[in-house]
Amino acid sequence: MNGTDLAAMHAELRSLARGRGLRSANLDARTGPLLRRYAALGDLSGGPLRSRMVSWLGEWLGALPEDLRLVAGVSLGVDPRAGHRLLTERLSWLAVEFERDPRTLRRRGQEAFRLLAEMIIAGGGQNGGGQVRGGQEARRREAAAAPDPAGGTAGWYVERVWALMRLDAPTPELLESRRIVAVEDGLREVALSMSLPRPPDAPPSPRDLGVDVMFGGRIVRVDRRGDTLFSPVLRLPHPLGAEERHEFGCVWRVPPGQPMVPHYAMNPTIRCDALDLRVRFPEGAEPKVHRLDGLPLRAVEDLAIDLPVVPLDGAGEVSARFGHLGLGLSYGLRWT
Repeated sequence: MNGTDLAAMHAELRSLARGRGLRSANLDARTGPLLRRYAALGDLSGGPLRSRMVSWLGEWLGALPEDLRLVAGVSLGVDPRAGHRLLTERLSWLAVEFERDPRTLRRRGQEAFRLLAEMIIAGGGQNGGGQVRGGQEARRREAAAAPDPAGGTAGWYVERVWALMRLDAPTPELLESRRIVAVEDGLREVALSMSLPRPPDAPPSPRDLGVDVMFGGRIVRVDRRGDTLFSPVLRLPHPLGAEERHEFGCVWRVPPGQPMVPHYAMNPTIRCDALDLRVRFPEGAEPKVHRLDGLPLRAVEDLAIDLPVVPLDGAGEVSARFGHLGLGLSYGLRWT
């Protein structure tokens, strides 16, 4: 391995992470000669160069250990959640969101760039000899097999969620239909997850949440983590093969008299491609409804954040659609 190229590649990666990273307006000028050569950029510029760099670096990031992949993706601006103007702002967000020490994250970032430079130089720019499409498929399977809230790995991902939150019923209820895709043969059970946060003014009594399956499976048990997280385990009608799709529906009910926070927010921990959400309010209600589109979880209840308003229709309903939901971010509707 050429030590001079290795040091230069490390320096170019560190320089690329400054400012907005791969989202910088002057990305052409900020892409060093080694990166251009190893990424086979040729005469690319503007949008095509940015697209190629995001794809190429994304492949290499996928080969890093999980902790280093996260901090490197945020540093370089590859991570869709990393839209901050400065590298220090992105790392500060990461430190708060994942409760990490900022100094530790900076060290992890340098470690990630050193390892990334070594892999790129050793591989001659080709990620283990594989093609881009193969790497994307590996990342898709990796995202689907990420740890789920109940522990273990999922082995599946969500292709689409249809959700109806009814606030005009005797007690709030959520009707959800999900289409999932297995990423391995023999998938027999799926562990769902639903959180019922405690409102700030709610009494300290135990929380409860009812759940029934409308179609597509049977609940074999309901695991709980703490006071607010419920994880029913759904047994499927038959084992799914890899790439096989399956739909099921559940209804979740808040017990009478138990208060709930005024929002529906999906916070995916495995891949979720699409969410179609509708909230139905009681007749005569005139709430102000805001759209939650990729917010950090802690920002969902921050009323100081300026969010888009979604108007009610003539039936007292609001709807919203979301695509390619980012892991760990929140999507949905909030009302006052």
